[in-house]
Amino acid sequence: MIVGKWQPILSTSEGVEANGKRTVQNYRLSSSDFMQFNADGSITDSAQLYFSYLLDPNDDKVLSLFEGGNYERKFEIAQLDKTTMKIVMRETDKYKGEPFQITWNIVFKRK
Repeated sequence: MIVGKWQPILSTSEGVEANGKRTVQNYRLSSSDFMQFNADGSITDSAQLYFSYLLDPNDDKVLSLFEGGNYERKFEIAQLDKTTMKIVMRETDKYKGEPFQITWNIVFKRK
């Protein structure tokens, strides 16, 4: 169901510092932005950020997107139907020597 052309309509990230301070960032999107997931595992990305993808064979809710140099970003597929896809990435970084929780949400509409 993921194969096809998708337009990102919402992209936000939220960071939470160890002390509870929250930072939210909304990313600017254009109507010309798109990601096309091809049946062979390749991606055509208007931002030229991702080049391929893989759905976890053991968990079809885990989507790996690969950047140049084969750097992998793992997302949870929170919603996937005929018209909408929502993916979520959660990770922990270090900020000022403390854990920094990051949640990145991207919502797509099928083009």
